[in-house]
Amino acid sequence: MKNEKFFRMLGLATRMHGVAFGEGAVRDSIKSGKAELVIVAEDASDNTKKRFRNSCDFYEKKLMIYSDRFSLGKCTGREFAVVISVTDKNIAKSIIGSFDENSETV
Repeated sequence: MKNEKFFRMLGLATRMHGVAFGEGAVRDSIKSGKAELVIVAEDASDNTKKRFRNSCDFYEKKLMIYSDRFSLGKCTGREFAVVISVTDKNIAKSIIGSFDENSETV
């Protein structure tokens, strides 16, 4: 895996029920202010990336574009995950800290 700490922390957030999956649930978590961090898979469509980049800019939320949908899904116990939001502030900070320089952060 690209960044082991990133995936371990994302898996921990999932086990703590501190994540939302899917475009609708993530959009709701952003609008309600619960999202601390939004993660979009690098292989998501350009339209999806743009939509969440705009949403995160408007609501002043941190956005990461990282990994692929299957790696994100694997660490969260799903087949794939294109868009995820992390709602726990401490885990979000830890995930951001584990982010490597090869990925895009907004």
